[in-house]
Formats: sequence, C-alpha cells, structure tokens
Amino acid sequence: MSQFTFQLRQIAQRMWFLPAAFSLVAVISIIIAWFLAQFAPKDLPFTMPSNGVMSILTILASSLLTVAVFALSTMVAALSSASNSTSPRAVSLITADRSAQTSISMFIGAFLFSIVGIIGLSAGFYSQAGRLFLFAVTMAVVVMVVTALIRWIGQITAIGRVGHTIDRVEGATRDAFDMTGEHPVFDCRVQIIEPQGMPINARNVGYVQHVDAGKLQRLAEAHDLNIAITARPGAYVAPNRPLLLVEGVVPAERVDDLAGAFVVGDSRTFYSDPRFGLVVLGEIASKSLSAGINDPGTAIDVIGTLVRVLVDRPQVDVDWHPRYDRVSVPQLDPVDLIDDAFRPIARDGAATIEVVLRLLAGLRTLAYASPDLAEPALAMARDASARARQAMTAESDLKTLEAAAAFAHEEGAHQA
Repeated sequence: MSQFTFQLRQIAQRMWFLPAAFSLVAVISIIIAWFLAQFAPKDLPFTMPSNGVMSILTILASSLLTVAVFALSTMVAALSSASNSTSPRAVSLITADRSAQTSISMFIGAFLFSIVGIIGLSAGFYSQAGRLFLFAVTMAVVVMVVTALIRWIGQITAIGRVGHTIDRVEGATRDAFDMTGEHPVFDCRVQIIEPQGMPINARNVGYVQHVDAGKLQRLAEAHDLNIAITARPGAYVAPNRPLLLVEGVVPAERVDDLAGAFVVGDSRTFYSDPRFGLVVLGEIASKSLSAGINDPGTAIDVIGTLVRVLVDRPQVDVDWHPRYDRVSVPQLDPVDLIDDAFRPIARDGAATIEVVLRLLAGLRTLAYASPDLAEPALAMARDASARARQAMTAESDLKTLEAAAAFAHEEGAHQA
C-alpha cells in the first residue's frame, strides 16, 4: 500500500467521513431530482401537491434530528464504556465500525436531505415533475431510514460492551496477521542475517504506522541500493534510532526521500501491526483483573482469544519470492508475540488460580500447535507459574498449580 492509499484509508475510517459522504449524496440526490424533471413530459398522469411533499419532509426533518442526536449520544456513551471497561486503545476500532457509522450517517444524511428539500420547495424550484421525482426519492429515503433504525436497535445492544470490544480487537488483529500473510514482510525479502549499512534515522519522534515498500524499492533500483528495514510498523522511533540501513552510495538529496517512506505518528495503529492488537487484548485482560473491576471471566475469555489468534496466524515462508527484492524486513519475533499477549495476564492474574490455570493451558496449546512459539510459550509458562507461586497462599491452589505447570518444566528440561 502506498502512502497516499494509506492516508486515504485513515481518513475513511474517521467518524466524520461517512456522515459527510452521506450528506453529500443527499444534496446531490436533490439536485438530480430537479435536473431529471427538466426532461419529463408536461402532462403527467399523476401529480404531487407541494404541501404533500412538504409535510413528509417536515416530519423527516423534525424527527431525524432527534434520532441523529440520540444515536450520537449512544455512540459517545459506548466509547466511554469501552474506554473505562476495556482499553482506551480499542476506542478507535469502535469509531471505525462501518455498521455503526452507516446508521448514524443515514440519519444525518436524511436530515440534510429533508432540509434541502424543504428549502427547494419553499423557494419554488420544483415543477410538477420535479415534485414527483422528489416524492419518489423521499419514499426511498424513508425506507432506508426505517432500515437503518431497525439495524441501529440491534447495534446499540452490543456496541461498547466488553465482549463486542474484544471481538473488534480480535478481528483487527486477525486482519493485521492476514495482511502479513498475503503480503509476507510487506512483499520484501526476509532478513536472515544481521543487516549492515548506512543508517537513516527518523526525522521525528513517534510510532511507525506505515512503510511504503514500493517507494523504497524504486529508490533502491534507481541508485543501486540494498535496503534493510529496522523499524517495522509499531516500532517507537526517534532521531537517534535508524529506520533502515542502506548498502550502497546514497545521494544526499535522497536521504529525506528514504526516511519519507515511513509514516510516523503519535500512536500505533492496528493495520499492519499485529503486535498492537495483542497488546490491546492483554490490556483488556489486565484491566479486568484490577481490584476495581475484578472480572476473571473476561481475562479467561481474552486468553482463549489470544490463543486462537496466534494459532491461526499465517506463517511466512522464508524461501518465498518477494516483489521488492532490494528491500528486506525482519520477521515478527515469537518472543515478542508471547510477551505482548500474556505477560500482563501473568503479572496481574498471578493470585487467581482460575486465570493461571487457563493461562497455562493456553500456553501449552501454543507450545504444541505452533512450533515457532514453543520455546517462548514454555518460558512464559514457567514465568507465570513462578509468579503464581509467590502470589498464592492456599496449599490446595499451590498443588493444583504445580500439576498444571509440570509440562513447562518437563519440556524445558528436555529442550535443555
């Protein structure tokens, strides 16, 4: 994905974009109705009085304003609930929910349609044919509004709830893993050995949100360079940390172009950064284990979600044929994946035997189902059991813990 496409995608996911688009469509539909009326025959078999269309539009305008305000207030309450009960980092996924955005956009667009239609009728812009076309469009808008209302009733029962938020984060994390599966290491070569070369440092402080590998490939081909990316999306960079290492002679005027292939922002994004999804899921589980919430069931649910995501993630074939053969990217470190996902749960759930047992069971599944995660999963299981031994005091819990954690010590001794 180019930087331009990435920026468009970021804009399209913002809360205001879809309502603005629907409002524009509403205004255009009014103009089209007036324009088509110019080609209609003068003698129509059916006419619509101006006050008839006006009354329908007035009802729509007065009611949809209230509905739109209610929908927006519900969304704000859902965002606040999600932030307080799960993680503030998950709020962006709720605001980017297309189903919720579509319903709210439909209400706002229909309201604007009604207002513009009333203005046009009051000013006498519409002929008999124009009023007929406007009436037909109004009936279509009514049908769409009713459909949006029914859909919104189903959405408000789930949006902002803990389970819904976990599902949204899981979906975003899977999408990020799938993207790296369809385009392994961003269609570049996999870094096998430690890269060398001239460092190109970041120009500002923040998180890498996107890398335009195509731009780097074009620059490498134009100047006979080999580029090794050292900062994947999600990495925290600063002027003292290199974004990439370059082998070859880099023209001075191209240094900024190479650094400009990286989009650096104030926060991490879920797209192309699956580790961020794991971090947010871990945060949700960690918050559920706090004294203020005390909900071990949510932590257990998150553990199951993390195991599913990591087991189902696509694997990168080191020998695959890259599209950008002059650019190399390091693979995701299995140790980082396990630490991002399970360390907060191991720390904050150490005193709760139910959470520790489910955590150990999940890590055991990963150790056997994903060979590349086996060693870090077993190491995390040993760490989690050590934390739990220090946090628990009941003899029965400690005996149960030792039995559940035996696999990690046996496998660790076998590997050693």
